[in-house]
Amino acid sequence: MSIVDFRMVTVTIWPEVRPRGPSQAAGPGSSTPGVRGPSPHDLHIDLTGPPAGLKVSGDIDRTTRRLWEEALGGLVTKGDDMHIDLSGLLFVDVRGTWLLTEAARGLPMGKKVFLHHAPYCLRSVLALIGPDSSPIEVET
Repeated sequence: MSIVDFRMVTVTIWPEVRPRGPSQAAGPGSSTPGVRGPSPHDLHIDLTGPPAGLKVSGDIDRTTRRLWEEALGGLVTKGDDMHIDLSGLLFVDVRGTWLLTEAARGLPMGKKVFLHHAPYCLRSVLALIGPDSSPIEVET
């Protein structure tokens, strides 16, 4: 008789598909060989307001996480509700989602984070975390 432990979690790590560092060919609009143009996966964060908020596009991963953390921290210090437009967000990793929940927990009592146009990858991780974990409202 064999016993199967269903508590095991399988993690699949996909190989990196974006080139790291300068590419061999010049990027769009570049006349310098070996220099690549901006990738659509780079993270771009713009301040918006009022109300205080961010407009985010690109990817939040290990290469862009520090910028994401700093932008969230800047809004937390204001102490107001945060509005984050994620219509241009292509991907956010679990750590990036965790940073968002930590920022929400750092807000004063009664203040919330409002996520506008949140992609499925973020909504699914937030659903796994549970609704009581932080003051985050996801626009539906």
